[in-house]
Amino acid sequence: LVLGLDGVQKMSKSSDNYIEIAASPQEISERVMTAFTDPERKFRSDPGHPEICNIFRLHKFFTPAQVEEIASECRRANIGCVDCKKMLAQSISSTLEPFREKRAALASKPDYVTEVLIEGANRAETIAEETIKEVKEKMRLLQRVDSG
Repeated sequence: LVLGLDGVQKMSKSSDNYIEIAASPQEISERVMTAFTDPERKFRSDPGHPEICNIFRLHKFFTPAQVEEIASECRRANIGCVDCKKMLAQSISSTLEPFREKRAALASKPDYVTEVLIEGANRAETIAEETIKEVKEKMRLLQRVDSG
């Protein structure tokens, strides 16, 4: 379960606490900057509590190589929540960059996308027809007719 930006509910489009895969780096930053953080940390100089911070939980997914360092720096108040959010936004943006590029490439070729979808639908239809025929035969819903 991945908690959404609100830190309460699972990440979900219907709860509006998510980051869209196609979001620009600016949109990601704006969304992350509104996210819920450590409720016990009132001031930048206060030690943080990464174990209860939603931003830190998201770092585990998007910044796994630095997660121990981030936790340590947070606990020592060497980084604040805004710093942590900026790092997370950068990590999310970097992670999603290949998806944005692929999406943009496909969006520029609508005829190709349509062709791929039609080919896939045709293959699926052929497989489904064969499967349905096999099921009907095994259930004896289809009787083979002898021509003799």
